[in-house]
Amino acid sequence: MSLVPPPAGVKPGLALGLCRQVLGLAPGPGRLLAAVSGGGDSVALLRLLHHLAPGLGWLLSVAHVDHGLRPGSAGEARFVGELATSLGLPFLTRRVAVRAKGRAPEEAARLARRAALLEMAQEAGSQVIALAHSLDDQAETVLARALTGSGPSGLAAMRPLDLPWWRPLLKASRQDLRDYLRGLGQAWRSDPSNQGLGPLRNRLRHQVLPLARQAINPRTDQALGRLAHICAQEEDFWQWWCQEQWRVAGRQEGDSLCLGLDHLTGLPPAARRRLARFLAARLTGSGQHLLSGHVEQVLDLWDGPPGRRLTLPGGLAAAREHQCLRLYWAGPPAAFQAQLHGPGWLWLPHLQGWLTVEECPGPPLLAARGPEAWLPAKAVAWPLIARQPRRGEIFHPLGAPGAKRLSRVLLDRKVPAWWRPRTVMLEDQKGLWWAAPWSLAGRAKQNHPQGPWLRLRLVDTIDPPAYTRFFENAPLNKGLDGVATGMAVKPGDDP
Repeated sequence: MSLVPPPAGVKPGLALGLCRQVLGLAPGPGRLLAAVSGGGDSVALLRLLHHLAPGLGWLLSVAHVDHGLRPGSAGEARFVGELATSLGLPFLTRRVAVRAKGRAPEEAARLARRAALLEMAQEAGSQVIALAHSLDDQAETVLARALTGSGPSGLAAMRPLDLPWWRPLLKASRQDLRDYLRGLGQAWRSDPSNQGLGPLRNRLRHQVLPLARQAINPRTDQALGRLAHICAQEEDFWQWWCQEQWRVAGRQEGDSLCLGLDHLTGLPPAARRRLARFLAARLTGSGQHLLSGHVEQVLDLWDGPPGRRLTLPGGLAAAREHQCLRLYWAGPPAAFQAQLHGPGWLWLPHLQGWLTVEECPGPPLLAARGPEAWLPAKAVAWPLIARQPRRGEIFHPLGAPGAKRLSRVLLDRKVPAWWRPRTVMLEDQKGLWWAAPWSLAGRAKQNHPQGPWLRLRLVDTIDPPAYTRFFENAPLNKGLDGVATGMAVKPGDDP
């Protein structure tokens, strides 16, 4: 593929270098959304993409996010819209309300901007969103994270390609991008908020980095960019390594993650830190990571005796169990209640698993504990209702002389504290049948020599049933590998 000749007025060497950078990780033909603020970097990105689009089969659209934080923001939106129109490109814009909610204003604005860009990409049918972060931005990010104590994962900074985000200019200097625009005779808008020395990034941009370039290394930006690239490659290795350790020693149990420590004896602290971060990111499903101080607390928990617990940011918690480090959501699961009007399957969202009910001729197995229970079908007053435990609930376990608080029953059976609110209470119109998977109710002990019987099972569809790990003799039930959303499914249907 040959490059399109550079626009008139632009130095050929500069244009060729920038175009090669864009082509380095360029997506294939398709719809592409360019995020343009109106500043020099994003305007240069737009002009480069517009120049290359015909030869690469890109259908380019332009997106602008107006944060409404400055009086001139409406003018910037008009400027970007007029530029897109002059280039014959579709233009999309969103005005967002930035609500800090305990975050730094810059972080809150970034999150709002990302959400708006994703929304506009969906509207435009674009799978890739091009961002104009430059080498200067990368250097500022690496230095800011180093000065605030980030580890290697933080020093990896911004990735060139992290779909849907594409940053083709991470090796291009801000000065080169301005020179490119001057060669085109293309105007851009300046953001006055970038000039103040309040935010850390601005102090690095206007004070620290210029001094480093002058007094230490003229190629400071390139050195910091190279550091980010090396750290990113290290991160890729550690991610692969953590996946391998998880495959051998990890398991998902409902909405918690458990790492078997007996498989991981002798690991150095660096490896254990990686696993702690990996668990947090896997549990949240959003890339959420623990800060360094919290990781050290998790390592202390890892080395400590069973029974200790730790509260972490973002609603997470960790617990040290026997030969297991568990990460879970600290708060109680969202309230749920669902009904079955006959044999079938019921999805339990707080456990990410199924309750299955099937009618069998027998013989029954009245087990007091386990992921499986048998009920006399003729004694069940449909519908069966599955719900969470109620505060102060009274329960009469099968085989016990009388009723007592459910919390005491679970404590006596050594049910972990994090698991107790996830117990499934199964009842009909006449009362409780099962505190699943821990104990049948006393009413299950009835004289029913003849069938039919109902076989109830809790089946986890993410990993093999978590409940079997608490009961040595419980059968390992498999067979449901689908996912439904809050509905009962009749036997024979595909869940």
